[in-house]
Amino acid sequence: MALTVHTTQALEVSRTAVILIAEDNDGHASLMKRKLKRCGLAQAYHRFRDGQEVLDFLVKVSKSTHLQPLAPHILFLDGCMPKMTGQEVLRKIQANHILQTIPLTIITTTDDAQERESFKALGCTSHLKKPVEIQALRQIFIHWPPDNPSPT
Repeated sequence: MALTVHTTQALEVSRTAVILIAEDNDGHASLMKRKLKRCGLAQAYHRFRDGQEVLDFLVKVSKSTHLQPLAPHILFLDGCMPKMTGQEVLRKIQANHILQTIPLTIITTTDDAQERESFKALGCTSHLKKPVEIQALRQIFIHWPPDNPSPT
């Protein structure tokens, strides 16, 4: 099940959170959507099934003024995806001065401290272990929404 929003819907919610979920596993993506709703964040979701797909979307949004309402306010990024891994996506995002301001949460199956540090060094703002616990997810949104939600 895709977690997609149409452009007209995104325009209507441009003052609220636009959440990107880059997750190749349908079950994990569906679980994230349910838990985000429980956190009160049932706004605009975009779901991507691989790293290249989410990166292509981000680059397109960063270059197009008419797509600004689709600019993400947070990206939940699976650490291990097809076509491009989470680390590869993070490196590309950090190389783009517009995209590097997007808050990034990496989601992995491990709680390895060394892995967390490597993602943090690449610009990741937080880490969640699968399956995502609601309390851990709520911690990310303690100060939500940010004062300036649009990174572009």
